[in-house]
Amino acid sequence: MTLLITGIIRSSPGELELAGKSLVTKGELKTGIRLLIKSAREYEKQKRILDAARIYRYIGDLILSANPQALKDARPFLLKSAYYYLDILEREVEAEDPNLELLDEFCSNTLRIFEILGEKNKFEKYAKEFAVMYKSMGDTQMKRKKIQKAIESYEAAYRYYKIIHDSAGIEDMASILLDLYGKGAEIFVAKKEYQKAGDTFFKLAFIVKDVFGYDEHFMELMENAGRNYERAGREWYADGNLYYTSKSFLSAEYSYLLAGNSQRTKLIGLNTTKMLYQLAGEYRKEGFMEELGDTLLMLAQSLFALDKLLEGLKTYKNLILEVEATLEHRYRIRKALLLYLAAKERSRNYLEFVEHMDFYAKREAYAQAIELAELIFETRYPEIKKGLQKVEGFSPE
Repeated sequence: MTLLITGIIRSSPGELELAGKSLVTKGELKTGIRLLIKSAREYEKQKRILDAARIYRYIGDLILSANPQALKDARPFLLKSAYYYLDILEREVEAEDPNLELLDEFCSNTLRIFEILGEKNKFEKYAKEFAVMYKSMGDTQMKRKKIQKAIESYEAAYRYYKIIHDSAGIEDMASILLDLYGKGAEIFVAKKEYQKAGDTFFKLAFIVKDVFGYDEHFMELMENAGRNYERAGREWYADGNLYYTSKSFLSAEYSYLLAGNSQRTKLIGLNTTKMLYQLAGEYRKEGFMEELGDTLLMLAQSLFALDKLLEGLKTYKNLILEVEATLEHRYRIRKALLLYLAAKERSRNYLEFVEHMDFYAKREAYAQAIELAELIFETRYPEIKKGLQKVEGFSPE
């Protein structure tokens, strides 16, 4: 083994990384981490800072997953990663046309590290800096008439202000976004782009919820979202596309549910489930397993919105047995249940949790998103948690 490790150590940083990860997978944690540290240092020498940041973060996470109490050991690696992400972030911001997705990744990685380390002051300091940075970028994009990029920048600024509960920043961004979304919704309706109109009304409702709470303003906008999703679905149905019809109708079903319109929720929901049962049968017959998994997931979601939780969980169980559930499936199931509970209780708080879940899911951090939903189920709805555990095979029953 010593001879083998000596040979590996002379390899490229990429080879060292692969070898280190392979050893970790085999349970040789210490030796694997040694190679990963060597890999990170080689990346540093080659000025491949993003790779170094990624590996240092990975090492810190590895140490903590092996021993959650070993924060002192993980700290130097995580801090090094955070400051590298900040360096890269600074360079990306100075670019002519910054990549918003990359910026978001660097920002969220930095904040997540300070959150893990319990560095509250640094967490709040950088969240505020990121919010100001995105607001400035939004203003620049508006001057350049790049409205979509401006909206994305303002959305990010809004999210970071919300993270640190900066009321002045939240109010400022909400005002800008309400104006932009409102104009956007009008344009999409006028152009008969109903799917985009539905999406915009849905987003608009969530911003309004932050200003007024779960009230008639929020519900009226959700009603508008539902109507537009329904129109989009009818267009897909006229084209003979059942999959996209079901998808649009499912969005309409949840919009009507959140709007408190039980009659439309039921009517659209029954049509949606009928189509999804038909689609599932066709996909099963043809052996299209990925499509079957997605259809069974949507079917479970549709049943939840119809207040048929047991049937929905049974459908989810079929998904697990026939296709095997991924972390993304588990996140989407929990998100649907949280939306159902938010509508049932008219809870602004549950909708906030949904937004946090989406934030993690956007970065494919599905485990963190799932964890957030579990907090609600554990404290308020233990029977839902028990049902999910039973279906997913984590319950002794």
